[in-house]
Amino acid sequence: MFDFGIGMPELLIIGMVALIVVGPKDLPKLLKTIGKYIGKIKSMASEFQSHIDDAIKDTGVTDIKNDLADELGDAVDFDFEADFKKQEAELTKVFETAAATPADKPASKKAAAKKPKKATTKKATVKRTADKKTAKKQKRGF
Repeated sequence: MFDFGIGMPELLIIGMVALIVVGPKDLPKLLKTIGKYIGKIKSMASEFQSHIDDAIKDTGVTDIKNDLADELGDAVDFDFEADFKKQEAELTKVFETAAATPADKPASKKAAAKKPKKATTKKATVKRTADKKTAKKQKRGF
């Protein structure tokens, strides 16, 4: 019922220390007294629990809980995973149709052929090459 995180090795160490501190004569008396107190604590806890259960029955909390369960029956049985998969499929369909809009694709091959191509001149090529060389020199510190 109560887990204090004490295992068997810890209990053995506590028992050895108690044997040394209390002594072998008085150790059985001490264990008997500890057992009585633990029994009293357990009986008090069970009595407290029974009083709480009676109070819950008297106030009608179980009736309210059952009424809520009846009202929210659909929400309790709701399958989130199936709903998420359904929404994912819908969003995927929307994105696929948005990616294939007619504005992005040319109407025909002739229209694609009529698009003006970027003209690269010899001056532009020379200028780009010179800019690259200048950038390299600046990196090196020249």
